[in-house]
Amino acid sequence: MFRMVQRPIGLLATSLVFLSGPFLHAQAPILDEPGYKPTLTFDVATIRLAPPPGPNFHVSVSSPAHSSRFEATNLPMKTLLQIAYGFDAPIAGAPDWVANTFYDIQARSDEAADARLAKLPENEVRLEKRNAIRVLLAERMDLKTHLETRNSAIYNLVIFKGGVKMQPVPTPPPPADGEPSPPPPPSNVQTHGSQHGLEFVGTSAPLRAITAALSAMVEAPVVDKTGLTGTYNYTLQFGREWSARDPESWPSIFTAVQEQLGLKLEAVHEDVPNLIVDTITKPTEN
Repeated sequence: MFRMVQRPIGLLATSLVFLSGPFLHAQAPILDEPGYKPTLTFDVATIRLAPPPGPNFHVSVSSPAHSSRFEATNLPMKTLLQIAYGFDAPIAGAPDWVANTFYDIQARSDEAADARLAKLPENEVRLEKRNAIRVLLAERMDLKTHLETRNSAIYNLVIFKGGVKMQPVPTPPPPADGEPSPPPPPSNVQTHGSQHGLEFVGTSAPLRAITAALSAMVEAPVVDKTGLTGTYNYTLQFGREWSARDPESWPSIFTAVQEQLGLKLEAVHEDVPNLIVDTITKPTEN
């Protein structure tokens, strides 16, 4: 599970969002496997308006890879849309409350669904859980969307001059004959707020996790063009709106990515699928 924690610094913007589990794959909002038809839905789900953000405000998402359970605290609906449809598609047409109203969500299916998910490969689990969230959005919020190709601002993530500054996680030694391969070390990313800005601390993080986080911060798709295939430990510190007047504010996210990760966000305009929100209503208490 990836958890975002804010130290007491006042109210933060809705950019305090990080995602876990099978949703770390930043994908366009189309079926990755056209021949695979997900069917998972939630048997029990509650969506409640979160209390007003206070000094200890935090955003968290828990979605175990081989369980139907999905839980979120203080989650903006815009982020739930991104979880359901992918982080590589700009969202257009949504009312303002989708980005600036926070909700607590608890949803799950039954034990039979959990047993089925446990037997599926990761990519199919991701599609199943996306489907369950899409159905939830349609049933509880009357969500209707369509895809429309528009010329939009996106960012390509490339290696900056001087090379990567993140610490690569060593590949585990091959198993002995007849022994199963050891599981990869779990990925973990924590985000801390301070008067200087935001700090991301990543452990065993693949590039897809990094691009997903950056997409949320720059509010535009970030496409991995680095060619890197490993996992990395890193710390990324960058300023935000509330730290602009702090004389010790951390640099902009664009400068920080270059100086601290050895990567670069290159702005381009391309024709990409946009997720157009035709209708959405606020969920009623349940």
